[in-house]
Amino acid sequence: MELIPGISFFMTSIQATKQKGFAHFNLAGYYKRKYRGQVEPAGWFLLTNLDSLADAIKAFKLRSGIEAMFKDCKTGGYNLESTYADGQRLIALISLIAIAYTCAILAGRNSRQMGLQKYVGRLKELQR
Repeated sequence: MELIPGISFFMTSIQATKQKGFAHFNLAGYYKRKYRGQVEPAGWFLLTNLDSLADAIKAFKLRSGIEAMFKDCKTGGYNLESTYADGQRLIALISLIAIAYTCAILAGRNSRQMGLQKYVGRLKELQR
């Protein structure tokens, strides 16, 4: 089955495997439509127990944000893994990271509301 940009579907009661022990699932397919001449490299096939396409897409988008947060906490800036902390020190570090991460998210949200996102984090700067 091939996904085409702008197409989505939702199929119910799909058997995920031939082996015993697996129940039926729902299959969601989603490929974001072309926007401003840009198209995503691939669509999504989501095996889910959720009841609608909208719920499956919303949950998967949240997962993407959670994965980015874990990367930030582990190796992408806060480097929690390299501290080798345990016990009370680990709890203190996680608390500080949670406060710092929340402050960063709120600052980013404020920048977006003020219309500053194009100045703060440019994805591309041509000829620079």
